[in-house]
Amino acid sequence: MNELSIRRILTWRLAAVVALVAVVATACFIDDADTPGDKFIAISAGEDHNCGITTDSTAWCWGDKWTNAGWAYAPSGTFTAISAGSGYSCGLRDDGTADCWGDNYEVRNPPPHGTFTAISVGGLRSCGLRDDATVRCWPNTKGRADVPAIDRVPYTDFSAGWGDNSCGVRDNGNLECWGDYGWPDPPEGRFTAVSVGLSHACAIRDDGTVACWGDNAGGRAEPPSDQFTALSAGWEHTCGLRDDGTPRCWGAGGAADPQIRRFVAISSGADHACGLRENNDIICWD
Repeated sequence: MNELSIRRILTWRLAAVVALVAVVATACFIDDADTPGDKFIAISAGEDHNCGITTDSTAWCWGDKWTNAGWAYAPSGTFTAISAGSGYSCGLRDDGTADCWGDNYEVRNPPPHGTFTAISVGGLRSCGLRDDATVRCWPNTKGRADVPAIDRVPYTDFSAGWGDNSCGVRDNGNLECWGDYGWPDPPEGRFTAVSVGLSHACAIRDDGTVACWGDNAGGRAEPPSDQFTALSAGWEHTCGLRDDGTPRCWGAGGAADPQIRRFVAISSGADHACGLRENNDIICWD
């Protein structure tokens, strides 16, 4: 075998190794085949489906359309906010009213009348932020409509939660949780954002660090020491965006850190996560 033949064989082998590494590096992604090709301005990951708002303000959902067809078909019209849960999704219309859709095989509960400025759909209930910054909750296709223990208090952020608990950030920065899962009290201090998983919750302090509490199986209540601008809790994991837009995930039974990606928004579903990129593309991974 001459030197030229040896060089060709080595080149082919190197190319094969590079291709294999590329496949492994992207194996955790749910690529374009599983996400729509439209451009988006908002994303929300649910249990078996995801929803987003396209650049023309229409709602678009995708996922498990075969076994539960109602989950993944959003109504027509334009929306300003959207949230996907477990067999149930809701969005806010241009006029602030809530519109919800869900599993065709169960009776879905309509949202309350009135207008909202934000909305969060969880596993058992949905919650909305009224114009006066108070929180109103209602049951999904199943579950209860628990309300905050301290009623008529203004909130700046809230999360319906995947389990029996919901939490919110009051206008003074304190955390308030409601439900009956039997969790410990939330940590003290001032916070800017909160997200509730199945049996744990995480919140961003005013210095950008994260505090988590509840079930710590798999390290879901042990956040990294980075500073974050956003976070989203799934069933047993949490993902957040650091100051530079890079994602970081922790916990068990959920999404791993995606490789070399920057996002402007992130959302955790039951056991996966989705991110919105600066070019308005959506990437989902597990």
